[in-house]
Amino acid sequence: MASPKTTLRVSTLSKSFGANTVLHDVDLQLREGEWLGILGESGSGKSTLLRILGRFLDADQGDVFFKEQKLKPVSGELMPGHDAIRLIHQEYELFPNQTVEENIAYSLRFYDADYRLEKVAELLETAGLHYVKKQKAKLLSGGEKQRTAIAKALAEQPDVLLLDEPFAHLDNHNRRVLGDAIEALRKQQKMSCIFVTHESADALAWSDRIAVLRNGKIIQVGTPQEIYNQPVDSYVAELTGDINWIEVGQEKKSCFIRPEKIKPTRHPEKSKWQGKVEAIRFHGNHWEIRCVNASGRISFYRSRHDLEIGQQVHLTYAAKDLRVI
Repeated sequence: MASPKTTLRVSTLSKSFGANTVLHDVDLQLREGEWLGILGESGSGKSTLLRILGRFLDADQGDVFFKEQKLKPVSGELMPGHDAIRLIHQEYELFPNQTVEENIAYSLRFYDADYRLEKVAELLETAGLHYVKKQKAKLLSGGEKQRTAIAKALAEQPDVLLLDEPFAHLDNHNRRVLGDAIEALRKQQKMSCIFVTHESADALAWSDRIAVLRNGKIIQVGTPQEIYNQPVDSYVAELTGDINWIEVGQEKKSCFIRPEKIKPTRHPEKSKWQGKVEAIRFHGNHWEIRCVNASGRISFYRSRHDLEIGQQVHLTYAAKDLRVI
């Protein structure tokens, strides 16, 4: 089977603002039809990288390639941006006094009326916006604005969609609605997408691959499963989920293990760690149990509340689930 073609690629990309280096020697590629999540904390350089990819900002060093064609500097173009790449900012950039369908239709203004009506109706349905199609953009919720901005961008049929923190500032309901819309769009549009986020749950859920960005450098690229289960260092491990640190063996090697890999046992002879329950926290779909002994603390998850604070517990885990950093 042939490998997927590369749609967008950057090579040794660096960018500074004054004495502040925001990006440093970034190498990254987006494959055809792939959704690539860029995960990093605030200030890691995510938004700057997106602006460079969207052709709104020049890098100080390095090149950007679209379908292996090197792109010209933004400073040499009359208009910023690229016809085949669409960047959706957190501000959405909608026409506030136009309706949802008018905003989407604007991207299709050079097409004939019949096609325009058909395409707008299709995008309204796919993005779950048919119920607010006559609503002015300024009256929409954050989630509705985000979906309208995505539908508006997709009307132009770009090869690459760039999303800047698509789930930011949304409540749980709107996150689910936007997630359903993105899933539908992924299946129907089959386009390539890069989205940046500081939320590991979003990156893990929506990415085919994840690139972890820290202080302007890509420190790991892999599938969500690889990033979560085989992080290259403690930073990536802690960025992507809860962990417990355990010292094992005579050498006291420092290892980490995810809470979901730890189980209580009623058989003391099988115990690898014992202590008392210190705290119990309810998280909706599970209980987090935190235990303590003289050497430290461990947390693990339970689907039911069957332990009490102060209770002595014996815990076990598989050696294969320990990760040495």
